[in-house]
Amino acid sequence: MNDIDYWKEFISQGADECGLVMTEEQLTELSEAASSGHEHYGMAFYSPPSYERYDEIEREWKAKYYALRKEFDAYIGSSETAVKTLGRMHRDANVSIEPHGEVRRWG
Repeated sequence: MNDIDYWKEFISQGADECGLVMTEEQLTELSEAASSGHEHYGMAFYSPPSYERYDEIEREWKAKYYALRKEFDAYIGSSETAVKTLGRMHRDANVSIEPHGEVRRWG
């Protein structure tokens, strides 16, 4: 089945439902017109391609990720500063907080 056959079947069913009788030539002409209209639909009514939506989704999650990463990094920095203050260490001391909460001073 090609696209003209599809449109012929579609238009024929619609014509039958409203009692319209058409010749084969009329049905072919209407089918070709419908097919052409369908091909050019996007020019009249813009519909963005799917890749644009995928790009938008990617930009959204990256922005959320980087915002969370920035917030997390600020939290870690504040925590290290608090540890230095509580431990009465110099502010230039090298301190890191390990994943399980262990504080390491190095350097």
